Amino acid sequence: MSEQPPTPEYPAEVYARFLFYAEADLRAAEQVLQSSGGFWHVPCFLARESGEKSLKAFLEAAGKAAPDLHSLRTLCRECVAVDKEFGRFTKHGEILNRYQSEARYPMSLDYPFTQEKATEVVRLARELFEFVRDKIERRKQAGLL
Repeated sequence: MSEQPPTPEYPAEVYARFLFYAEADLRAAEQVLQSSGGFWHVPCFLARESGEKSLKAFLEAAGKAAPDLHSLRTLCRECVAVDKEFGRFTKHGEILNRYQSEARYPMSLDYPFTQEKATEVVRLARELFEFVRDKIERRKQAGLL
């Protein structure tokens, strides 16, 4: 019988909880991408979820309440208003935003997902997550958190 990995410590701060969930969604997306057996919509949806939670983590860490909405376009705009460097992730938000419904519900007559598309979407979510994690770490080091 294999040993279970330890459960990561659940953080007390709201921003850290968003980041905790963003990382969990991202890791799950990466794992599913490697073993999906052709169900490429699943990592796309999980990557999108990671993007949303990453952006909300940054807003919370910046002292702004994360809005109760799901539009990555709007969340990106909110982040840019706090930190202009988020402007480079506007396109990431637009791409990831597509998968809120498209990857959860069978809306299309064909299956619009491919391994290449899923790989790219997960890569975008990873870039966004790492950027947010680094921004939050810098805020901590500056004594802002």
